[in-house]
Amino acid sequence: MGEHVQRRKGYSFYLVNIDCLRTSTQFNVVMDLERSIQELLPYLAACLPGCNYVHGSDVIDLMEAGHIIGIYPRQITLTGVEGREEAERLCGDYYERIRDAERRKSTITPVYHKRTTLRVLDILRALPKTNCGACSAPTCMAFAAQVFRREADLSACPPFMSELERHRDLVQELRAHGYTIPVRDHEPSQPDSHRD
Repeated sequence: MGEHVQRRKGYSFYLVNIDCLRTSTQFNVVMDLERSIQELLPYLAACLPGCNYVHGSDVIDLMEAGHIIGIYPRQITLTGVEGREEAERLCGDYYERIRDAERRKSTITPVYHKRTTLRVLDILRALPKTNCGACSAPTCMAFAAQVFRREADLSACPPFMSELERHRDLVQELRAHGYTIPVRDHEPSQPDSHRD
């Protein structure tokens, strides 16, 4: 059962129950755009860290803050939304990202092929695997999954942060995919070139 369509300038959205989880309290959101953004997709892909995009596929997909997001020429879909208020905020945010990419298009280098190679197991391998709970997750695997979904920050794991230098390659890959990793005093500062 979906809520009524909410109309805003440039788009509309509605919530739908998650079909495979009839008792879920979360919803999926379908955001319909008033005009096509097909030609803008390569520019959006350049601005969205950690997304997947292959030119011609007409879809950008990414995971952000626990939501799976699909961006299509005339529609955006978002999973795992708590209700209308969160849907309103997320739709407004993505519409503003589209508008920002349109405004800055002449300064953005479009991306025609972008794939995320980072996996949950890559993150888990760098964790202590002691299930100490210092990060507030029940296990290191659960914490790695939260980090991957951008629901938690690696800085919440004191053992990882104390061995940051040892995990330099993973830290660089995480940063390249748009994850924020705090810079330690002994680590050389690196500009976040992935941010636009």
